[in-house]
Amino acid sequence: MKEITLTPEQLKEAITFGKLIQSGLYSRVFTYKNRLIKLDQCLYDLLKEEDIFLSELAILERYKNGKEDFNSREQLEYLLERQPFIRPKVPEGIITIKSNNSQIDGIIPGIILYPFTGYSQMKQATFKYKQLLIVLKKIFDDIKGLADNEISHEDLHEENILIKGYDPQIIDMSGPEIKAGKDFVNANIMYECFGDMINSYNTAFGFRRMPLDRNVTEQDLSRMIIEFERQIKKK
Repeated sequence: MKEITLTPEQLKEAITFGKLIQSGLYSRVFTYKNRLIKLDQCLYDLLKEEDIFLSELAILERYKNGKEDFNSREQLEYLLERQPFIRPKVPEGIITIKSNNSQIDGIIPGIILYPFTGYSQMKQATFKYKQLLIVLKKIFDDIKGLADNEISHEDLHEENILIKGYDPQIIDMSGPEIKAGKDFVNANIMYECFGDMINSYNTAFGFRRMPLDRNVTEQDLSRMIIEFERQIKKK
């Protein structure tokens, strides 16, 4: 696993000179030396506005209630072990803070993301029927692969899928919404999310929606894909 260790001042400089790519509720994504960094939102905002000489004080303020890693090292290690067997790209590593102050030394405030060049969010894409069918089949194969490796993405929505041509890429492959290894129970929630996504396209295209219960299975999704393809052929 890659690990970038930065002093408070170096982290401040990285934020100052990096390009902000995305702002989320809990995180900020920015560029750093040809990499993409996803950082704790509170810390990013504090350091962005603070003078470089007060960088350590800003970090101490963020973690005044105790150490709080942005992402579990154990989870990322498991995901990287499974990376050769799954297509979705997991984070490449972590950012850690180096400080003489034990209160913040070793904290993980962010992660190193895989850079998807030329991709856009799936929710912003305009699809033709057959193109969408190919994309949905690829996503289905990807989530089956995740489940086979005891990984469940429980926030699988269009916002967390990037697209380039016929290539969908599931993102946000770490954090509390990812259940992996010892935290994995089953893939039902991930399957339910994907079933809801298919039904949203059924509605958009005027197709018949398929009912879903709370325990969506791989077989249920397979039937939904088959029915989606059948309705396309009628067009």
